[in-house]
Amino acid sequence: MDDIFAPLRGLKVIEIGIAMAGPFCGLMLADYGADVIKVERIGSGDESRNWAPFFKGRTSHYFAAANRNKRSLEIDLKSDEGRQIIRKLARESDVVIDNFRVGALDRAGLGYDELSKINPRLIYCGISGFGRQGPRAGDRANDIFMQAFAGNMSVTGEEGRGPVKAGISVADIGGGMFGTIGILLALAARERTGKGQRVDTSLMEGQLAMLSYHLTYYFASGTPPVRRGAAMQLSPAYRAFEAADDWIVVGAFTDRMWEGVCRATGRTEWINDPRFKTGTDRAKHRLFLIDELNAIFRTKMVAEWVDILNAQDVPSTPVQSIDQVVIDEQVLSRDMVVSVDHPVSGEIRMAGLPVKLSDTPGAIRFAAPLLGQHSTEILSELGFHRDQITDLMERGVVGASRA
Repeated sequence: MDDIFAPLRGLKVIEIGIAMAGPFCGLMLADYGADVIKVERIGSGDESRNWAPFFKGRTSHYFAAANRNKRSLEIDLKSDEGRQIIRKLARESDVVIDNFRVGALDRAGLGYDELSKINPRLIYCGISGFGRQGPRAGDRANDIFMQAFAGNMSVTGEEGRGPVKAGISVADIGGGMFGTIGILLALAARERTGKGQRVDTSLMEGQLAMLSYHLTYYFASGTPPVRRGAAMQLSPAYRAFEAADDWIVVGAFTDRMWEGVCRATGRTEWINDPRFKTGTDRAKHRLFLIDELNAIFRTKMVAEWVDILNAQDVPSTPVQSIDQVVIDEQVLSRDMVVSVDHPVSGEIRMAGLPVKLSDTPGAIRFAAPLLGQHSTEILSELGFHRDQITDLMERGVVGASRA
């Protein structure tokens, strides 16, 4: 697909980050056409390059997932010349993504205050653990830490048992997603004002935003939500049940859907039972209803229950494993499993683009880069001559792909 179909075509982004939060933000912009230059530590690059398992040629599964459609600039940010290259790059860029610890790039002279003087149109997105202000602004945090700190793990896991982290990196990826939203908002504002600004978000703030109704539940009731396993806080029929052969998830959360569950399970007398008439009534008797429903669901296979519940217009699905998901017809019909050619590893399969735009759909143009793969190209675009680039490489200021 030609870049002309990408909505962010012409946008230049400098990504200075590692692992997932910052790189996922850069990934979202790159997938939709931005030229994302991934600045990597000389010699080793993004540390996630070394996280197993690997595709052929030692391409990390983790790095491959978060860094497609980007160019790699391998550079020594501890050197004056390396930092000067970033300043020169910032002069003609639109966005900087920073997910280092708060203040790290400021101390290197590459923070918002310095770079915005060079380029007043620059949008500088910082994605940190706790945000720029507050008593813990400078503290380290990662995904599991923030799932625990910000309340996610207090509502995740089986009732009466210990906390469980979400199976996906919701704090890291959430931080990256909110960073992307912030950048797009700042770009819209720049269209009116001509000025860039600082975008400041964090893993903590993303987790609190996603707690959403759990927070208002607490503020309305005065009671903190608790772990309910694969269930809703109150509804007894919004959860996973064990059928005769495997697990099924039932998503009944309205009175109409509850009546559908009653008909599907053959317990139509529950429909008019005053104990179960409203959601509040059912919540008072949730343990009784869950025990009853568990016994009923064990009598049939998952596929049978799905057909019976669908006939009553009650959402239900098997609990699919990832090997099942990636061959699902609906998933494939939405192009959510794609292949990309890697210069060393060959074909790599990964998730597709999650947002479909009718006129400017974005595209996966190339795989995650080799370390320093585009250093020469990027420096040439900045006006460095071949002999200057060779000198910088010989002195270890910048690096280039050795594959």
